[in-house]
Amino acid sequence: MNQELISIHEVAKSVTEAMDTRHSIREYESKPIPEDVLRRVFEKALRSPSWKNSQPWKVHIVSGEKKNSLALALTSAAKESPPTPETGWPESYPSDAKKRMFDLGMKIYGVAGIDRKDKEARDQFMLRNFSFFGAPTAVFITSKFDLNFFVGIDLGCFLQSILLLAREEGLGTCPQAALGAFPEVVRSELGLPGEEKVIMGLSIGYPKAESDLNRFHTPREGSSDLIRFY
Repeated sequence: MNQELISIHEVAKSVTEAMDTRHSIREYESKPIPEDVLRRVFEKALRSPSWKNSQPWKVHIVSGEKKNSLALALTSAAKESPPTPETGWPESYPSDAKKRMFDLGMKIYGVAGIDRKDKEARDQFMLRNFSFFGAPTAVFITSKFDLNFFVGIDLGCFLQSILLLAREEGLGTCPQAALGAFPEVVRSELGLPGEEKVIMGLSIGYPKAESDLNRFHTPREGSSDLIRFY
């Protein structure tokens, strides 16, 4: 699927449809997600594979007033101090990946109506990460494990399960490394122990159907460039 504007506010009826239609959602309806729907998504995701069944994840699902207070605290931290993530963010990329990342940024800003040269507007757009793009629920993934490549693979499998299962429920998501930028704030607000590392988070809710920003479907490289048969 190569078109760059699609709608994903309907329920995905198969894994293939969920894969074909999933992309990050950055504008949500205020409608809360029923608890039984959230339980279905996250309890099913616990079946995700992990190294020797180690299951290196914990999930914290935050809604209502607690979500609002956490959004205020994270936004304040983002305005006042640089990020202090507990997982190192990548600092270098191959040239082809850099081009894809630059192109993506230009397209998202374009759909959002932001001039690439307008730093203030770009900064405000970035800050929306910390209010969960208006989603009714925020999710934080934590771990007490020593972080290494294979733990990262396990967490990635778990995250992908959540993203696809959410589509089965007609929900949109936005996985966000930014939600791991201020771990002390998250631990303080949620009462987590110091050894529990805040890895990342995601916003989840019902997508605004009329939003062009939500309809933007991130392009992918063709299979001939990335898949080889022998």
